[in-house]
Amino acid sequence: AKAGVDPDFHRGESAYDQLFGDPHYKNSGLAPLTKAPFYAIKIVPGDIGTRGGLVTNEFGQVVKEDSSLIGELWATGNSMASVMGHSYPGPGATIGPSMTFGYIAALKAAGKIGTEPG
Repeated sequence: AKAGVDPDFHRGESAYDQLFGDPHYKNSGLAPLTKAPFYAIKIVPGDIGTRGGLVTNEFGQVVKEDSSLIGELWATGNSMASVMGHSYPGPGATIGPSMTFGYIAALKAAGKIGTEPG
């Protein structure tokens, strides 16, 4: 990545690939990762879908019909009711919301964000 080339997969070499990433690097699709901390998660494609799930508040906490919390139960991804309503647009559609709500839930659980909505 530091050299700006990907000899194995040639990522970033096409005109299309050049539209993404940081234009300050030789290859806008590649850049060295030099500043810690580093985090990684495994994300794999799947052919599942959901049209339901646990209802949560804006922090990812599972709530009852009266909006009261169900203990310390949290949900994100395909286990939570979709932010897109009762639809599932396609494979991978819940990856972004899952990562976002997972992050928000972690902040909430760690006491880093408030208790009031909004």
